[in-house]
Amino acid sequence: MRALHAGAPWSLAAYLGLGLLLRLPAVLCADGFDFPDQQFQYVDPAWHLATGGAWHEPWEYRDGMRSWVYPWLLSWVFRGLGALGADEPMVTMRAVRAVHAVFSLLPLAVFWLAIVRWRPVATPRLPLLLFAAAGLLVVGVQPSGPSFAATLAVAAGLAVTGPGPFPALAGLCLGFAFSGRFQDALFGPAFFGVLLWQLRFGAAAWFALGCLPGILTQALSDLAVHGVFLGSLWRYFASNLGDNDAANAWRGQPLLFYVYAGCVPALALLPWPALWRAAIARLRAGAAVFPAALVGGLLHLGVHSVITRKALRFEYPALALLLAVVLAGLPAVVVGWAARTHTALLLAVHLGWWTLASFWFGNAGAVRLANWLRTQPEWRGALCVVDGDATTIGGFFYARPKHDAVRKLPRGELATNGADVPFVVSLREPLSPTQLAELGGFELAASFVGMLDLREGERRFVYRRR
Repeated sequence: MRALHAGAPWSLAAYLGLGLLLRLPAVLCADGFDFPDQQFQYVDPAWHLATGGAWHEPWEYRDGMRSWVYPWLLSWVFRGLGALGADEPMVTMRAVRAVHAVFSLLPLAVFWLAIVRWRPVATPRLPLLLFAAAGLLVVGVQPSGPSFAATLAVAAGLAVTGPGPFPALAGLCLGFAFSGRFQDALFGPAFFGVLLWQLRFGAAAWFALGCLPGILTQALSDLAVHGVFLGSLWRYFASNLGDNDAANAWRGQPLLFYVYAGCVPALALLPWPALWRAAIARLRAGAAVFPAALVGGLLHLGVHSVITRKALRFEYPALALLLAVVLAGLPAVVVGWAARTHTALLLAVHLGWWTLASFWFGNAGAVRLANWLRTQPEWRGALCVVDGDATTIGGFFYARPKHDAVRKLPRGELATNGADVPFVVSLREPLSPTQLAELGGFELAASFVGMLDLREGERRFVYRRR
């Protein structure tokens, strides 16, 4: 650690090479998907656009509240890989993650410019290493609208600090981040307000102008698909705020969830006086380098803390911006046990997060089921899922059915609804002998579990007609 504190900065090319190397395990090993929306609302629609293949249309698309911009962009990645001969799903998805890994280097490049060129900090190697290895950013290799938006939003929050054309670049990034996840538009007022507070009026104007291409792309996409200018945005807020669908459908979290589950571990803000003082001193020193990142991260966290439905992944960009602030201030406080302990805690948290983001096979049971189905001669898309739905089978990108004919099958209706399909899948637990007899004519063909079989919800039991 002392060598990292003392070393001269890496060149930009060497640093980006290091960042790409740190993303290689996630490209090769982090198979599957982190959350169902990643697969069914981003990957599957993109695959459908690229190939015309069957997909299960989620209600959000039928309701008109999802943007088609990111799926359309991802579809061109699929088309390009298909032209190169990539077809097998697992290999293709690793190639897709490789493309996203290169894209995820954008915030790293801006971070390097900021702490090495624009506002140099002493001994920048350790901050550079921690930022490159942060699991908060490594998850950007996973294809989804939110990860696409997070990469761009973090780059915007750092670039707005820069000279010359960089505020315009920040606006360009944030405008397209808005098309990936509408909530990330909230960073805009914070970044713009900091520029005004700094009396950088020209930079503020260029930032605002830079936002327009991304916003117009989203607006014109909605106009083409839904016939309404920014139609998916208005429908999204009507559904989630007006109708309160998110609060009604999902379990809520306490007001301070993002503080104790996000800020405390990500910034190593332990309530021990000396450690707290070291962390806050670094946060204050880093704020001089990245004031917009600090304000934007706090505003985003604060507003979303009052929304009932919370998930840590929703705040990855805000937490990554706050982490950038702390890391920029890291060299300002290096003496004493508290500073050393705070540094060690940051290393432990973010290298642990890197390990999880690099090697975890998300929803492994579901993806393995989908890959197995693809190899079965009887598989055309007809399937019954006991106590589940089409999102149970791991994604049509992997399963490649001819059409979507997946049906729900309540456990109490096995005898009447399972007779006309070649496969029945039971979620979480196998069918009992009584239930199997009630279903009639089926036998256990395969079973799949999640990585390390840690969650019952990832277990899949497949029954084939005899």
